Amino acid sequence: MMPPPSRAAWQWAKDKRELPPGSAEPGPFNPHRAPWVIGITEAIRNPRYNNVVGVMGSQMSKTDGCILNAIGWKLDDDPQPILYIGPTRKNTESISRDRVGKMIMGVQSLKEGLLSGKQDKIAEKFVNGVRLGFGWAGSATELASHPAFYVFIDERDRMGGDVEGEGDVNTLADARTATYDGCTVTTSTPLIGDVECIIDDDTGLERWDVSDNVASPTWRLWQEGTRHEWAWPCPTCFEYFIPRFKLLAWPEDSTPQQAFKESRITCPHCGELHDDSRKEWMNDRGVFVAPRQKIKAHSEDVEAVEIRNIDSTDLYEQITYGDFHPTAEESTDATFWVSGLCSPWRSYGHRARTFLNAVRSNEPGRIQAAINTGFGELYRLSGDAPDWQQLRELIEDYRDGQVPDGVKVVVCSVDVQKESLYYVVRGFGVNYESWRIEAGQIFGKTDQDYIWNQLADLLQKKFDGFPIYRMLIDSGYKPGEKSNPKNQIYYFCRRFHGWAFPIKGQERMDKPLRPSKIDVNYRGKIIKGGLQLWHLDSDYFKSFVHARLEWPEDQPGRFHLSQDTDDDYLKQITAEAKIIKPSGHVVWVKIRKDNHYFDCEYMNFAGAHMLGVERLSLASKSAKPSSSGGSSGVTVKRKRIKSKGVRL
Repeated sequence: MMPPPSRAAWQWAKDKRELPPGSAEPGPFNPHRAPWVIGITEAIRNPRYNNVVGVMGSQMSKTDGCILNAIGWKLDDDPQPILYIGPTRKNTESISRDRVGKMIMGVQSLKEGLLSGKQDKIAEKFVNGVRLGFGWAGSATELASHPAFYVFIDERDRMGGDVEGEGDVNTLADARTATYDGCTVTTSTPLIGDVECIIDDDTGLERWDVSDNVASPTWRLWQEGTRHEWAWPCPTCFEYFIPRFKLLAWPEDSTPQQAFKESRITCPHCGELHDDSRKEWMNDRGVFVAPRQKIKAHSEDVEAVEIRNIDSTDLYEQITYGDFHPTAEESTDATFWVSGLCSPWRSYGHRARTFLNAVRSNEPGRIQAAINTGFGELYRLSGDAPDWQQLRELIEDYRDGQVPDGVKVVVCSVDVQKESLYYVVRGFGVNYESWRIEAGQIFGKTDQDYIWNQLADLLQKKFDGFPIYRMLIDSGYKPGEKSNPKNQIYYFCRRFHGWAFPIKGQERMDKPLRPSKIDVNYRGKIIKGGLQLWHLDSDYFKSFVHARLEWPEDQPGRFHLSQDTDDDYLKQITAEAKIIKPSGHVVWVKIRKDNHYFDCEYMNFAGAHMLGVERLSLASKSAKPSSSGGSSGVTVKRKRIKSKGVRL
């Protein structure tokens, strides 16, 4: 038995793949048109990497050059099961029927190995004895049932964070590859986030910094890996630089059409401006470079580029154009970013014109699309979110579990995830002044009774003699059928009827809170006194929390935090920003991955609203039983916090 050929997908495509009529460039596949596919597909075949991530703009050969070539290469050279995941069912079926089907029929060895007839379906194909499956972001069954050597996730940012309540797409994909110790490959145009550029003084290259303010799941994955970026040599000074939007130049006060004709890329080293006629030359000599890697200036004397890791004793190594140099740290995640300016199918002027037209329209959606698809960069929205670091000024001289003076009632809210419950206990006083009493996470599978029994213990716990008077539980996670007695959230709320309440957030409502009866009898009629699902206006209560985080120091109503408050909690309660579209419609956008404590806190204010906290006065009696032993004796020092708008 002959061993498989020693080649990566780009070489396989160059040797065997023929693009059909109707393609942008029919004929033999030329990987050097988009040479970054060389480095990405070399990483895909390298057993060192369990995850490969490619972040770039549109018209960059993400799907064709990286994913389809890798699928064909693996099925042809070393057949193993493969799974492709697209953003939608329609998109995935189109990829299977059109692009994958044409690729198979265009390569004789794949065509001969295709099992035809009933076995050749849109959802799965069998080639050379192995399965090629197709799924989409909403198909939890496909992601949970078939093992695969490779899982390819296409346009990850256009998928949700949760697949039918089963969890993150990439987490599910990693589980599929465990049987073969295989690899998950993720590509996407990024969407929303806030990152800055930094200059590495040791290498002279300007790079993307690592940021917590990133909603884009693909960009977060990129940050977790090697963080390679595509670099070009300047045709004038021959120094390498990383092209990005800020280096695109056009004459001041240009019209979009003028910018289309006169846009140039600027070398950050010598300041020279280069038009599209030099792009192919630069792409041909491009290479990926990671943080802390030194790259020598281009020389026409060699057919490679020299790179070294400056944090090691390694000498310079010659790296083939289009490839990458492994980092000194032995990461198992190879991650790559390429600017949309590098596309051979879109000129600098085209990118500039699209951007200027979007800006003139004053439509955030068009501006975002121009930046995401045109340049492969994150879109920084103008939004309203407090600075999480400034919230440290709200931390005061008491500990979790203590109840400061001023608290009249205590509520608790719970955010339900697949394998844990996040909760926050908060005490409220006059004018909605509030104090964090406890926050935490209860671990366990939330479809099991054990974790809900722990939550029951929390509900019945007293804090300095204060009971929890309301517990609100987010029912948005796998609520199931309304009448299903096995639904854990509804079952728990029935168990503690009138004490625990299921909650469902709505984008826009005519009032902050509205109950609806959900318990019905076998005839479909409402059961009197049965369980109620409370709908809340999420914008109203999220805005309420943001306002309290920035409340005037000399007015009752402040938001107080205990000494046990950590940075993770602070980041989570500021993980969403509020933006207002030109239409006036309000949208809340995640700027960080985790926002569970923010969900708990805005539900806490809804719970306080249910209790009528607005009617409290300084003379109101506390809900604390007289037998509790009196006040906790904790005094609260108030501190001022400045408000700050955050640009996403």
